[in-house]
Amino acid sequence: MAMLEVKNIHTYYGNIQALQGISLEVEKGEIVTLIGANGAGKTTTLRSICRMIDPRQGSIIYEGIDLANLKPHEMVYKGMAMVPEGRGVFSRLSVSENLDMGAFSRDDVAGIRQDLERVYTLFPRLKERRTQVAGTLSGGEQQMLATGRALMAHPRLLLMDEPSMGLAPILVEDTFQTIKDINKEGTTILLVEQNATMALAIANRGYVLQTGKIVLHDTAENLKANEMVQKAYLGIE
Repeated sequence: MAMLEVKNIHTYYGNIQALQGISLEVEKGEIVTLIGANGAGKTTTLRSICRMIDPRQGSIIYEGIDLANLKPHEMVYKGMAMVPEGRGVFSRLSVSENLDMGAFSRDDVAGIRQDLERVYTLFPRLKERRTQVAGTLSGGEQQMLATGRALMAHPRLLLMDEPSMGLAPILVEDTFQTIKDINKEGTTILLVEQNATMALAIANRGYVLQTGKIVLHDTAENLKANEMVQKAYLGIE
């Protein structure tokens, strides 16, 4: 059984259908990426998995548990965390306080301390700025903080929504290297990303979304070689 199984979900915003029968799987230890244009349904897929939006049809099974009756905050207790699009840091709190908020579901003091050191090892800049108010950080630093805050929940599955959005090219490379490092340490990752070139470079498998439907699924290597993917998402004519 896959770690995460999304089966034929249909999600709506009012009367507008955003997802039309999305099905995907994520195996333990993988990096799986969802690629597609703006409005394809990538973020809605993640929000549906996290129960931020309730699909009207279909099921989402995580580690053998049907998530239908869970609330978004309960997902964290189940071992799932999300790095949202736009970072979503608590702008008036310090870096340290933001990281503390990430561990709200935990009471293992030693483990929290260990994960805090892990975050500071991954993101030395955050340790340097731990007393700084989060709203005054640069965009790249806020992305580090959003990722670090999610890691403080010690998730087994990490959902990441457009982590490279708005970052300078050198920070994009650093961000994707960090994603690889997090995965190597044992965290499974479902990655939504418009930068298909970078996403497919680190992923095991990928799904291509178009207007709320999955139109292609394959290994990352095969997707990089696919003519449609090359023309539509990789800038190769």
